[in-house]
Amino acid sequence: MGYKYVVFDLDGTIVDSHEGICICFQQALKSAGIEESVDNIRKLLGPPLSRTIITKYGLSEEEGAAAMKIHMKRLKEKGIYECKIYEGIPKLLKTLKENGIKMAIATNKPEEPSIMQLEHFDLAKYFEIIIGNDYTQTRGTKGDFIRMTLEHMGVEDKKEAVMVGDRYNDLEGGVENGLDTIGVTYGYGSKDEIDKCNPTHITDTPLGILDIVLK
Repeated sequence: MGYKYVVFDLDGTIVDSHEGICICFQQALKSAGIEESVDNIRKLLGPPLSRTIITKYGLSEEEGAAAMKIHMKRLKEKGIYECKIYEGIPKLLKTLKENGIKMAIATNKPEEPSIMQLEHFDLAKYFEIIIGNDYTQTRGTKGDFIRMTLEHMGVEDKKEAVMVGDRYNDLEGGVENGLDTIGVTYGYGSKDEIDKCNPTHITDTPLGILDIVLK
């Protein structure tokens, strides 16, 4: 068997949640007098939007925090349900669970709505733990969250664990923790972005993850 532990990113890997997140962030930007298209926002998904709103759009820390409160309020109330599960994900998770693979989620999205979202789709039951950010997205880095999941699952041999994600910060966080990585190209990151991260494995489909983990 290839791996015994799998740490998944959430958005762009398990859940195609760009519609809800983009609309929420669009409204946050609008509250600060900035008009932006959903297509452009989609390209930004992955790293914490609470930092992106400052580094890319030039808001001050105070302005960014105020705008992100609007984002988070709508996300929790409505945005987390404006999404879909990638085709093949339920079968992937069910099969891995049946084969004794321990799984966890490490996400930059706030932890509470992440759990709510996975429970809504009846997927939370597959994960040993779901670790996410706080609402201000200042709890830690993707690498920190991956480390927390490994500690919770009791991983002793890092060679038995793998990180799965669609953006550079997922793969860099995996490497930071001494893990092999699986870059997925069906999410929000481009094939070029994934290639530049030199992941251990690359797959175009969720069920491709199954073949890699169980090989």
